[in-house]
Amino acid sequence: MTAAARPAGATLERHGAVAPLAGEWDALVDRLGAGPFARPGWIEAWWRAFGRGRLEVLALRRAGELAAVLPLMRVWGALHSTANWHSPEFSVLARDEAAAEELGRAIVAGAPRSLRLSFVNADSAGLESLASAALDARYRLLVRTIERSPHIDLSGGWAAFESSRPRKLWREIRRRERRLESMGGLSIQVVEGPEGLDGALEETFRVEASGWKGQRATAIASSATTRRFYADVARWAAARGALRLAFLRVGNRPIAVDLSLEEGGVHHLLKTGFDPAFAAFGPGKLIRWKMIERAFAIGLTSYELLGSEEPWKAEWSSKQRVRLVFQAFSPGPPGRAEWAAYAFGRPLAKRLLSAMRR
Repeated sequence: MTAAARPAGATLERHGAVAPLAGEWDALVDRLGAGPFARPGWIEAWWRAFGRGRLEVLALRRAGELAAVLPLMRVWGALHSTANWHSPEFSVLARDEAAAEELGRAIVAGAPRSLRLSFVNADSAGLESLASAALDARYRLLVRTIERSPHIDLSGGWAAFESSRPRKLWREIRRRERRLESMGGLSIQVVEGPEGLDGALEETFRVEASGWKGQRATAIASSATTRRFYADVARWAAARGALRLAFLRVGNRPIAVDLSLEEGGVHHLLKTGFDPAFAAFGPGKLIRWKMIERAFAIGLTSYELLGSEEPWKAEWSSKQRVRLVFQAFSPGPPGRAEWAAYAFGRPLAKRLLSAMRR
């Protein structure tokens, strides 16, 4: 860990690991209500699975207290967020705009060729402050939408939600529910803690891979890396009471599964899948209905479908959260070449950038 003095009694630290900050980091997430994907446990699991280059966790302190954290990785002279397509969102975790701007100034003071933050919420309070610091240092910016993630606002109550969805949807669901009930009973099981977790995870991964995801090699179990990541996330979340593994069963047989996190009144759907042998019964719709109904019943405030827009998600909600890619490029030749490559896709700029990395 290294530290440097900052103005107005602030101190910036750079850590090469998550663990030294974990307790304070979690407390800052709690204070800001930032959600599970900003927590050190999530970042640590992500880094073990997908990290490359060197981990750099920037921590800003005021009067000894943690005021901001930004976990980054340094690759080929550029800084990237610790996020990829397995990351629903990435947060600029700062107590206020001044702390976020101070982080930005610390980043550009180190003169990285570029900075890339992916899956940042469009309404992130700290993003504008980071941008301001980058512009002051003459960095060029590019911001684009990478994903629109559907979500359901649960504040209106179940009756209002039910009436907002097409009647055809409910007729279809109840008809299929009756058919499955006649085949041995339909039930929903939610696993939350560590007890029996290994077996529950094996069952989850097996069902999730049994359909088209397994055929296209996009299932969790299709890669040892992604399997390890989601298993690590599940164990971390179970230990802190945030895991929700849901099983829709006919008799004892699981026909649909969800892997989700739940905290702060919000349900986050990470992964879902169903047994193709029951595809005619719409098990995906049935588990979604059961889990959304449960979310209303226990008083949650939001049900996050996460990921990109898909037709099946549009059946449940038209509301979306916009996720962005924020990029800042240094004013020097390497930064200008990279900016040109992204901004215009010019072959010459891409060749120049490749040459500079050698």
